[in-house]
Amino acid sequence: MNERIKYKLSKALSLFPDRQYCTLTFLLKNGRFPDLKNPVYFNDKLLFLKLNNHNPVMRKVVDKYEVRAYIKEKLGEEYLAPLIGVYSDPKEVDFKKLPNKFALKLASGSQYNIICQDKGELDWEESANKLTKWLKLDPYMRTREWQYKDLPSRFVIEEYIEDSQGNTYDYKFWCFNGEPKLVQVDTDRFGEHKRSIFDINFNDKHLDVKIGHENIDKPIEKPENYELMVEIASKLSKGFPFVRVDLYNLDGKIYFGEMTFYPGNCNEKIEPIKYEKSIGDMLVIS
Repeated sequence: MNERIKYKLSKALSLFPDRQYCTLTFLLKNGRFPDLKNPVYFNDKLLFLKLNNHNPVMRKVVDKYEVRAYIKEKLGEEYLAPLIGVYSDPKEVDFKKLPNKFALKLASGSQYNIICQDKGELDWEESANKLTKWLKLDPYMRTREWQYKDLPSRFVIEEYIEDSQGNTYDYKFWCFNGEPKLVQVDTDRFGEHKRSIFDINFNDKHLDVKIGHENIDKPIEKPENYELMVEIASKLSKGFPFVRVDLYNLDGKIYFGEMTFYPGNCNEKIEPIKYEKSIGDMLVIS
């Protein structure tokens, strides 16, 4: 399907109420209707939660500025990447004063980031234009995720964090009712993005499951302080039926990334489907 058709279809779907919108987008992405009466598969259960779970704490957690106070209270400020500033307009940023490396993130959205590893190579005017467009987007209307509704439109700039080798591995803990049961590892997110899923013991071989990207084709060692990462994920996930807690481990120093309630907006295929069933079994909903 080409981009023009996708855009027109998206505009047409945006007119539908939440339940119908989510059902139709689920059908388009997964090739089947979701079962919301007696859900068995993981994405079906996740969609059920998306439509019915309106925990007010979620609104604080998904805002990349507000969540900093939440993490400071739950864990401590040392788990946060240093904040350079929070802004509502690119014109507020003094580009000359920014460090050579930094991470700019839209506060109320996912995957809307500008990662600068060399300020001399970044076209700030182009980035500012892109950011201005992003700030006009409505994350609730794009996702129908209740927790994004009416959040302030702004962005944060943080210091860029990396390990001594210049790597930034993502460790994403899939937590079910406060218990981390799987860990997702992503490499080279802004290049040849690959992803593998491990059980919570981080056994040498990843699970034979594909979620959105090809599996990592090189050995991934259990990171230093891994057990502490599991403890942190457990602590942050308490009170939520499902949440993915994203952490970084840089030479043993742990940083908070983000918390995601509905990965892929409930539309990320899990292949083969037997894994969507087994992962669905981990998620107990009432």
